[in-house]
Amino acid sequence: MLRGGEVFAGYTVERLLGRGGMGAVYLARHPRLPRLVALKLLNRDLYSDNEIRARFEREADLAARLDHPNIVTVFDRGVDDEQLWIAMQYIDGVDASSLDPSALPPQRGAQIVAETATALDYAHAMGVLHRDVKPANIMLARGVGMERVLLTDFGIARPREDTAHLTRTGTFTATLTYASPEQLTGAYMDHRTDQYSLACTLFWLLTGKSPFDSSHPALIIDGHLRKPPPPITAFRPGLPAELDAILARAMAKRSEDRFATCAEFANLAWAALNGRPTPSLPVITPSSPTLVQPFAPAPSAPRVPVTPGPQPNMSRAYPPPMRPIPAPPRRRRRIVPLTPLVIVLVVLVGFGVWVWRDDSSILAEATGRTPELRALAAVSAAFPDMLPTDPREEGKGYRNATCRPRTEDLRLETNAEAAFNGWMARWYCFTTGSKALNYTFYVYRSQNDATTAVGEFALRAKLLDTATFGNRKDRRLTFTKVVNGTLRYPKIVSTFTDPSRATWVMTFDYNGPEPIQDLIDEVARAPLT
Repeated sequence: MLRGGEVFAGYTVERLLGRGGMGAVYLARHPRLPRLVALKLLNRDLYSDNEIRARFEREADLAARLDHPNIVTVFDRGVDDEQLWIAMQYIDGVDASSLDPSALPPQRGAQIVAETATALDYAHAMGVLHRDVKPANIMLARGVGMERVLLTDFGIARPREDTAHLTRTGTFTATLTYASPEQLTGAYMDHRTDQYSLACTLFWLLTGKSPFDSSHPALIIDGHLRKPPPPITAFRPGLPAELDAILARAMAKRSEDRFATCAEFANLAWAALNGRPTPSLPVITPSSPTLVQPFAPAPSAPRVPVTPGPQPNMSRAYPPPMRPIPAPPRRRRRIVPLTPLVIVLVVLVGFGVWVWRDDSSILAEATGRTPELRALAAVSAAFPDMLPTDPREEGKGYRNATCRPRTEDLRLETNAEAAFNGWMARWYCFTTGSKALNYTFYVYRSQNDATTAVGEFALRAKLLDTATFGNRKDRRLTFTKVVNGTLRYPKIVSTFTDPSRATWVMTFDYNGPEPIQDLIDEVARAPLT
């Protein structure tokens, strides 16, 4: 981590702006010009990962191709001391996710979306899909008289000719709340994929909720794939009824049923919210998502004629804090004196209850009742032929494998497998010999953590095929691993649709030569129900 005053690649660091899974962003001063820049650095330990490095460089190259007033500008990129960096335009302001939708005039929300739409249509005409449009990636820059709207974070953007490759490898990195059906199903994507996410963004800006709002990822996915968007007029009284049909079309399950461009959608939404006449639109009924045609550049669209509305106070993006509610006066109770014997008994009983209920206590650890040990025991109970029964000690598993329980990161994964780090508990099992067989059960604290781990690994691996066995989905992949040189390793990653196992991820390695059909046969025979 860099500190204020340090110099990196010629840039003088002012302060840290934020950190992410792949690196950090700093506010820095240009070495020669009187300019502040946002300096994005890739984590140093990821420099040796060819795929991660290529993705980071692609972000800079793609964004550098885009010259538009509503897109954050990339100035430079390079490598310094085995650390990749990008210098980009610093935006003095906030992102749209920090606004309070309940206090945001609907016309202002439509204007933000309209300016974002022009940026997207421009990027599409240049052959680039954004693939992660959401309020957090829309910056509102402070300006003289009027703030600017800028689209940022093209970190997962892809050129249009690479969308088929993304589908084949199963890559999915978009934010789930704003993801289109074709992103969730791995279908081909075109410029209307970003339009779907932009419509979800407008829904949030006007209501403070996503169209399929839920704390459970499975329900969000089900909404995107099968359910029509709920009427936005039901969430915010006073919105025009025409907006329901406009959003329904922009969020159609099939991309060919959406508008031709993002600007066409934004124009109609702006017109409806400003009392202008809008054409009647056909009713869009939900259907199963289907493959769409390969990307075709969107025709250029005229800039939306936006009349500046009331500007939000950037210093008051969040609602004022609520005053605490005073507690009711406590009633005075008569204190009954206790004898010394009663006091001793109360203390002993209280201590016993505290020890028994405290999951972090020595007694809880010894009896296997910590959350981590309970999680490992649940996995063992589900797969008795794969794992030992006692989560507190080493035992034997499938094919006489040695299985070791872990409840803390004593052995973190490296290379591409580092994506699986972050688990709360883990069974690690291995065999030795010419056909060594290794498998691991990871337990995460949430389904979202498990889904993120699998998605990050898929970014660094090559998907060969998938198969479903009951409530288990297997993904067969290969990935590069640096062990006495660079090798290609086969791996099967299993996830589970059963809600009770949604936080589990099972990986299955076979350190033998390819092809690995015998590994597939082993997994198929393994008692993973």
